[in-house]
Amino acid sequence: MHDDHKVDPVRWKKTFLSDITAIWLIVTLKNGSEHFVKNTNDWHLAKKECEESDTFVDKMSLQFKSHKERIGIDDVDGVYFAKSIIGILGSDSKQTITIGKIKDGVAHKKMWLVPELIVEKEYKDDESSCFEESIIYDKTKENRKEQV
Repeated sequence: MHDDHKVDPVRWKKTFLSDITAIWLIVTLKNGSEHFVKNTNDWHLAKKECEESDTFVDKMSLQFKSHKERIGIDDVDGVYFAKSIIGILGSDSKQTITIGKIKDGVAHKKMWLVPELIVEKEYKDDESSCFEESIIYDKTKENRKEQV
């Protein structure tokens, strides 16, 4: 599946040039709003907009410099974002970004090595074990709880 996930080129260039070494999560909401996320504070701003304007995430991509990976999020109840580290005693730690797709109470997570943007690990987790503040829910779904 190839989808360019087009964003405002002027705004993206300005954002990208503000920190060319950052790993960006590019988020386009269904209302057309764009968020360039490089930390949890940026993610929380996207979440706040979703909650206040009753919208949800339409497209997501991870990008480091010119390397871009599209994150498919069709037919999900929510999406999850967290920065994390994989560490083993006596060896180097690996920085990752964890992206999860919430569906029917299960978080389908992928840990992306950064800056390589290679999937290091995929696993399923119970939705209740995820950090609530790291989830953006699609509140238009009938099967969502009133206040999750």
